[in-house]
Amino acid sequence: MAKVLLTGFEPYWDYPVNSSWVVAEKVAARGVVGVDIVIEQVPVSFSRVHVALREAVEKHSPNMLIMLGQSGGSDKVKLERVALNMMDSKLPDNDGYIPNEEPINIETPAALFTNIPIKSLRAAIEEQGISVKISNSCGLYVCNRLYYEALMLCKKYHLKSIFIHLPFYEGQPSAKPNKPTMPQNDMVKAIQTIIEKINDKYREF
Repeated sequence: MAKVLLTGFEPYWDYPVNSSWVVAEKVAARGVVGVDIVIEQVPVSFSRVHVALREAVEKHSPNMLIMLGQSGGSDKVKLERVALNMMDSKLPDNDGYIPNEEPINIETPAALFTNIPIKSLRAAIEEQGISVKISNSCGLYVCNRLYYEALMLCKKYHLKSIFIHLPFYEGQPSAKPNKPTMPQNDMVKAIQTIIEKINDKYREF
């Protein structure tokens, strides 16, 4: 049976609830036939998130690594294609750190790409009637660092990996006024669909 490690982020800034973690919990509770789903909450920390990721991968030995993050201005599920070897932010992480155009690793590539056929994932989600897009920028905040580190781990651990940004969900506490929201069930279904699609394609796991 394939095993998916599904991650979501802890609360941050003035968001006591993070849509990424809520959706991760819901996906794990509902499950996907033929797939073992384990979840881990990761810190909103430039210096700690990669450690948490490595520990989770070593703990669970997954075949697939799917990471969720919150994108509070988006009206769509965003499938992230690329992670950049850069950290930069105007606002601090949960440790109070604000990086200024700092490389993640000076010895590794400037960019890394998902090793999953991203257009087929988009098509599968669209078939469910859920708003989705392919994004070519994961930003330069902690989400991007997590994604970059995950893609670095893919060869070592023979993983398939992708990062997905999620909107606020309808009724989410602390969701910003006048910002788009999406039904929570739609986001959960989108992630279930991604897991099903990846599992179907890579059954050799």
